[in-house]
Amino acid sequence: MVIAVEGFENLGVGIDGTTPIAETLALAKEADALGFHSFWLSEGYHSRSAVVRAAVIATSTGRIRIGLGILSPHTKHPALLAMDAASLDEIARGRVILGVGTVLNALRKQALERAGAKQVVKEAVEITKRFLSGQSVQYEGTRFKIASPGSRLELDPSGNIPVYVGATGPAMLKLAGQYADGVVFNYPCTPSFIKYAMPFLHEGLRFSGRTVDNFAVAAYLLVSVDEDERKALAAAKRFVAQKLPTRHSDMLRHAGVSAEEIGLVKNNVEKLGLERAALELHDALVRKIVIAGTPDQVTTGLRQFLGSGLKLPIMWEIIGPERRHSLNLIAKEVMPKVYRGT
Repeated sequence: MVIAVEGFENLGVGIDGTTPIAETLALAKEADALGFHSFWLSEGYHSRSAVVRAAVIATSTGRIRIGLGILSPHTKHPALLAMDAASLDEIARGRVILGVGTVLNALRKQALERAGAKQVVKEAVEITKRFLSGQSVQYEGTRFKIASPGSRLELDPSGNIPVYVGATGPAMLKLAGQYADGVVFNYPCTPSFIKYAMPFLHEGLRFSGRTVDNFAVAAYLLVSVDEDERKALAAAKRFVAQKLPTRHSDMLRHAGVSAEEIGLVKNNVEKLGLERAALELHDALVRKIVIAGTPDQVTTGLRQFLGSGLKLPIMWEIIGPERRHSLNLIAKEVMPKVYRGT
């Protein structure tokens, strides 16, 4: 069953690499059966490989699209990213989405040079799209070179593998609009941030002679749902305590999170440990960045994004205290309230 959302085109779900592969596969199969549009896998550094997990999911699902988001051309040459995506496409024809971007965590943990990141991503998008179109590629860039007489994939890509860019700042947002097929906003994404980002995307799209009508706008949204509001909030708190201090300052600013709040969370984690620091979190802070609560409360939270420019909300990582159950709640009690048809 393919479902169209009023104001949204579809609904996705995704997790990072800290979840065991067996659980990841179970969640992906559940999401496939429930009619979610896509299942997204981030490339954590250093946890489970997004490409390996995607291959397992590709062989065990039949409809759901598989998003690789976001892979870093700083850690893998764009030609190899194209090779991975095209190989997956052989298993899951027409279901693969390749996401590329800087991935600051990769730069930090592997001591990679951050200068020129925009150029790296620009060239990566150009190279991967050429390879995925089946072309023989010869490329002379600032950061990447493919020597004459060129090279091509030794397999036949479907020609239907979109390339999305993970973007936050103005320069990368314009780049995404100009060169890519879509954009993915990282968490904690809010309606305020999307409204801020859209003019930059539109500017990039104008450079390429396109409009947002043919451009995907996706975002990782932190969601935690359960019939019991307190359980939904509790499930979110550990994640927030762990991840909040590492988030992009622009995302946190648009969420209304202050430097003092970030510092307090970081200090509590260092002094008390993650579990106790999570218990110290105020509900009000959690609600700034997580759509948490009952199905009705989550429906209300999602509706706040209508009209912002967001097309594909992706329920990211938390999902709820028991994630397969929470997926079912979203499919059965949230979707019918935000979708206008089937």
